[in-house]
Amino acid sequence: MSASPPASRSQASLSSSKSQSRSTVQQDISLETLVSHLLASKRSLSSISTVWRANEIVTSARAALEESVVLSARTGFLRSGISEQVKILRKVRGGVENVYKEGQRDFKSVIRTLDAANARLESTMDILRTTMVEATFRPEKEEPRSLLDFVDEQAVQTMRDTLKESIRESQEAQTEFDTSILAFDNDLRALKAAMKSSPQPSASQSHNELSSTIPTHLQSLESHAQEMAALLDSLVQHFDLCVNAIRHTEGGYAAVRKAASSQPPGAEAVSVSGVMNTENDPPSDEPISDEERREMFDVLEKDASQVDDVVMELKEYLEEMEMKHDVILEYVSALTNTYNETTAAYQILEGIGARLSGYIIASQDFQIRWEETKINIREQLNELESMRLFYENYHSSYDGLILEVYRRKQCEEKIKNIVKKAMEQIEKVYEADLKEREGFRLDVGDYLPVDLWPNVNTPAPRWEFVLADGQGQSDSVPEVERSVVDAAGRRDRERKRAER
Repeated sequence: MSASPPASRSQASLSSSKSQSRSTVQQDISLETLVSHLLASKRSLSSISTVWRANEIVTSARAALEESVVLSARTGFLRSGISEQVKILRKVRGGVENVYKEGQRDFKSVIRTLDAANARLESTMDILRTTMVEATFRPEKEEPRSLLDFVDEQAVQTMRDTLKESIRESQEAQTEFDTSILAFDNDLRALKAAMKSSPQPSASQSHNELSSTIPTHLQSLESHAQEMAALLDSLVQHFDLCVNAIRHTEGGYAAVRKAASSQPPGAEAVSVSGVMNTENDPPSDEPISDEERREMFDVLEKDASQVDDVVMELKEYLEEMEMKHDVILEYVSALTNTYNETTAAYQILEGIGARLSGYIIASQDFQIRWEETKINIREQLNELESMRLFYENYHSSYDGLILEVYRRKQCEEKIKNIVKKAMEQIEKVYEADLKEREGFRLDVGDYLPVDLWPNVNTPAPRWEFVLADGQGQSDSVPEVERSVVDAAGRRDRERKRAER
């Protein structure tokens, strides 16, 4: 065995051992030294376990990398598929969001329209509430009453209750839709969290760096395993050379058995069973020259000084392989965790897919219910507006009533003036008739018999005007204050201007 590298040591040892041939033992090296070299060489062969372990590491690393290729492919395929599905889910979520926002806009618009319509109705009702009916229109001693007292307010309240119920139904539909959207968002967040929960690479190396260095690690492991096999082979050859030297030494086997059985306390036990076939193995029939013997013992002595170094080097190789093997296993473990997490994410995606139809149906159901509710609200709005118009017409009709009463009063006054003038003329005719009748009676009354015309002394008739068809004073047109009439006329003119 030479100094370095290990492969060259094994080759040197192998070549030197092949050049040896059996001969009579020379005392170039003492028997005790030969026995010591043999036992040390036998102990060094226990390093075969490191070579076995190296082989196991290489086999494990190859299997791990094969697994990593499969895991990477599966994980990449799954993540790519999940990413595409997430894009579709986000589009669906956007569509659901648009339905929700449109419904919100419609609802707010309807509420504003309702508030405006109710405000207009309330304003009209306030006008009716503050407009007091003229006392002259009502019976005496009746409490003052407004125009609103003569209409049924319950219809308005019923309409408002109906509108409130429609709004409540709309809000219930919106709440159900909100719940569906929230569940959809929770699913998307869970899927996003699952995609981000893959194991992170170590602090010193990123995932890509690990992936790129794994083939290099495998090549290094295979190279180390080959070098370790070569080193072990050199140890075997050294051991064979030691056995060969012992066999060519008289009393060598007995010395080996004695030394193996009397190891100092704490020393590693060495079994020499099978080293030589029998204690009386015949010496080699092939003589070797003194030169060949010296070369054999030179190589033996030189290699013996390097056995511990080779054993140590095997251990160092194995330690380095273990570290690289751990890196590979860590990488594959990370891939496995990533694959498992991705599989879990895919299972979440499957769950979302099963519930997706429900989210879409909830969106469609909300649209249908809102459209129906909106139609009902619009119809009720039309009824509310009809009530307002009725109340406005009611108020304008009251102004018309005031103006009509004023017109009738004017007509009545004109008739009364005409009747008054006529009565004055009739009274004059009546007074003249009285005088003429009295004069006639004084002139001829003493000469005409009374029974000649019984009505000759009848008094002059009195004439007067009365209402027809038994109409009395209570049927007279009531008196309305001029200021009330003027206010009614002003409002009537303003309405007519607004209608133009």
